[in-house]
Amino acid sequence: MELISIKKYAQIHKMTIYAVVKKTKDGSLKTEKKEGEILIYFDANESVEVPSIKEEKIGDFEKAYFKLKLKYDKLEQKYNNLLTRIAPR
Repeated sequence: MELISIKKYAQIHKMTIYAVVKKTKDGSLKTEKKEGEILIYFDANESVEVPSIKEEKIGDFEKAYFKLKLKYDKLEQKYNNLLTRIAPR
């Protein structure tokens, strides 16, 4: 295990510095104070979890867009019908 700074730990784990400090305060990360700086014990062999992003196909976006477009068109038509009933042109 090696000691690294809070900033370095945050960069490695893609977290905010605030989140790392919060973890140190609640005791989930082991720390040591040296030369006025708080250092975190870090296991170099520890695997860093990378969040997996579900790959969506362009077709999925197109389908969702057209569904929303149909809903929008129907609502727009209802709105225009209401306007013509309230204030005929």
